[in-house]
Amino acid sequence: MKVMNWNIEWMNNWFSGNHEPRWGSGSLSAEEAQRVAEKVARVIRRTSPDILCVQEGPSAAQEMQLFLDDHLSDGGAPLYEALIGKAGGAQKLYVLRKLGGAAEIIDHATDPLTLALEDVWRADVDGDLLLQPYDFTRVPMVVDVKPAEGVPFRIVVLHTKSKYVHNGQVLFNDPARRQEFIAAAMKARRRIAAEGFRLRTYLDELIKANGDERVIVTGDWNDGPGPDFFERQYLSHNIADIVLGSTFYPELIFQHPILRHVSPALQFTARFDDFVDNVRDRPLLLDHFAVSPALAAEVVDAGIAHDAFEDEIDGSGSARVQRASDHRPIWLEI
Repeated sequence: MKVMNWNIEWMNNWFSGNHEPRWGSGSLSAEEAQRVAEKVARVIRRTSPDILCVQEGPSAAQEMQLFLDDHLSDGGAPLYEALIGKAGGAQKLYVLRKLGGAAEIIDHATDPLTLALEDVWRADVDGDLLLQPYDFTRVPMVVDVKPAEGVPFRIVVLHTKSKYVHNGQVLFNDPARRQEFIAAAMKARRRIAAEGFRLRTYLDELIKANGDERVIVTGDWNDGPGPDFFERQYLSHNIADIVLGSTFYPELIFQHPILRHVSPALQFTARFDDFVDNVRDRPLLLDHFAVSPALAAEVVDAGIAHDAFEDEIDGSGSARVQRASDHRPIWLEI
């Protein structure tokens, strides 16, 4: 079975109408939106996942269905069915199942431990040493998968709080206002760390209760390997390290198959200018898989769909209609 994860850049901008959807919005014309949608569809068809986890999906399930009907269908019959996440506003989480594929059934997990992820907890996200109520920016989407053959497993889709700071480059480049940027950036990173710790607590409880639990955590974690400026200088946390687990509890550590199956030079899913470290077009591994100990040995391959992604780039790829997304898909096979 192939599982793919993809942050499909602002799908909500493809549509208007929400529950009565139509192509086009204030950001993209109907023709432009469908041009981007066709690029996305070609990448999905070429990669052909049995399960597709999506971040930045449209706000209404009817809009996702319009995409499936118009661009991911054969002879008018959609190739996938979509399950929408419970939270996310204009950037919803989705899990799509290939009809007739290796996954027979997908559905939301409803056990008490999973439902508790929707609860508020207390954390110091302001750095003022005072605990305050906090909850996920987007509650992780937890889906149980029943394969057509084989043992069921669970997928957790995580899209953390963005690191984006409005007018960040202007603030950072102005010595008189740089501290404004630092304060806003650190608050965002504290929120990401809080979400990472809360998810890791959930994973620890799952595996401690059942060491044979088969779990894949995936998504856009807005963080990756290697300490950035804020982790080096302001001692913030790396969420990827948090989610994968502590070396002090090796029986609970999740594996990252991308690192094992993809050469280091190709371990990136996005390229963005880094004005803090002054690196243009920096390759970043922001999208991840973390596989529980009981399932890790069954991962037979993993990759990043560089070729399928790059074949959909027109010109520089800087305009929205010149690319499928600003993130590249990742995939694994079990």
